[in-house]
Amino acid sequence: MDIIICCRHVDERDDTEERCSSQILECDYDSNQCTKLYKSIEAKQWEEILYFLENGRWYFDTTVLTSLLFGKGPDPRFIESRTWVTALDEMGSVRWCQLPLHAAITFQAPFSIITKLVEVYPESIRCADDQDMLPLHYSFRFASEDRIISYLLEEFPQAIKKKALRDRLPLDMAQYSSKPERGVIIERFVEMTILDAKADWDYDHKKVLASIKTNTNSFLTVGEVEKREKLQSTERELDGAKKKIHELEKELICVKERDGNNHLNICARAALPSTRRIQSPAAEENVFDTGRKLKGFGKMFGRQKTQPMI
Repeated sequence: MDIIICCRHVDERDDTEERCSSQILECDYDSNQCTKLYKSIEAKQWEEILYFLENGRWYFDTTVLTSLLFGKGPDPRFIESRTWVTALDEMGSVRWCQLPLHAAITFQAPFSIITKLVEVYPESIRCADDQDMLPLHYSFRFASEDRIISYLLEEFPQAIKKKALRDRLPLDMAQYSSKPERGVIIERFVEMTILDAKADWDYDHKKVLASIKTNTNSFLTVGEVEKREKLQSTERELDGAKKKIHELEKELICVKERDGNNHLNICARAALPSTRRIQSPAAEENVFDTGRKLKGFGKMFGRQKTQPMI
């Protein structure tokens, strides 16, 4: 929503100031040009103000006779309700700048005056003063009655999130008023409302997901159910085959380990030394030669000894 800040309309469009410059009026509070509407609000002349806002003229106003003689002029209600009243200090700097709606809330105007001012100039509810304060800020600051706050929120609910200078929200202004507990109560109420809304949303979200899942299963045809069952059966068979393969791999590993151990035992036995003495051919020749020699000695020294019979 657009917000008008002290005679300056602010939004995202570049032609805003040019478009609104011809619509916004301003007067000096200390001069004779200050509007009668603002001065009457300051004086709390509620009955006369209400008469003016309903009929477009003041008590004993001669403008009706003038309009009959010279033609009807612009509606004074619209002109005065949208005229910014600015007070300056000795150096010419702005002390404050307000619309009649801001002043009406400040001086505790009745509910009927507030609604009439908004009815005459609807944009006034979106207008911020020189401190960036909206009418809703004023209503919390000056402890307006509940129905005024409710009305302002209903007409412009986004105002509850608008920050004034020093990042002050409308609820922050309640601590400066005669009803500081109002801001705390509303803050707690808003927090609880948000938590309840979140819990309801989570519950509804779960219900929707469960309903979607149920509807999806109910829409399955008989063929799809059979396919799904067959797929599940095939998956179970695959799991059984995997288990069998795993068991066979274990058995194969055990067999390999057993064969390996047997092979090592055979090799170990083959490497042991033999207890039988093996004579070389040379040794056999020596024995034969010795026999021959003995035989020769026998001829030399006598008869040869006969070997005993076994």
